[in-house]
Amino acid sequence: MNVGTAASAAPIGRVPRWVWVLLILSLALNLMICGVVFGSIWAVRNGGLWDVPVALERSQRFMQGLPQERRGEIKSVFYSHKAGLIPFWREVRQARLAIGELIKRGGYSDAELDKAMDTLFQKEVAARQAAKPMIAAIMAQLKPAERLHFLRVFLPYLDEVQAQPAAAQATP
Repeated sequence: MNVGTAASAAPIGRVPRWVWVLLILSLALNLMICGVVFGSIWAVRNGGLWDVPVALERSQRFMQGLPQERRGEIKSVFYSHKAGLIPFWREVRQARLAIGELIKRGGYSDAELDKAMDTLFQKEVAARQAAKPMIAAIMAQLKPAERLHFLRVFLPYLDEVQAQPAAAQATP
């Protein structure tokens, strides 16, 4: 073995620990970004906003405004009615997806769209009718201050849907 050759070769050093930490953090960040992007694409292709109940955000805001100990009581009323409501929700979802597929397909007639929307509206009305006993049971559980909280959360939503802001209605 040639001693001069071995002595002239530079020893391979270890990579500093901070470089490994930086690489791992970079990989984690990249995986997180990819997960968000692919999850969003998957959600949109599988119904996206069509799947979200219109009042979900308001329901969450209402529940968050209740004292912690009361949330469980109100949720128990919801869960006691949930099994009976699932078939209605499923029908509404299917009607929404049918409209989405019709629009995506293109080339539909006015009569086809009209029929699909009528079906959706009928399914939504049936789901709302089926939810009446649940809503009545929840209202029966609420204390007066909680009922006012309910109105503060849901009335602005109803005004937005009807394009009639409460402030405009109060003005003579």
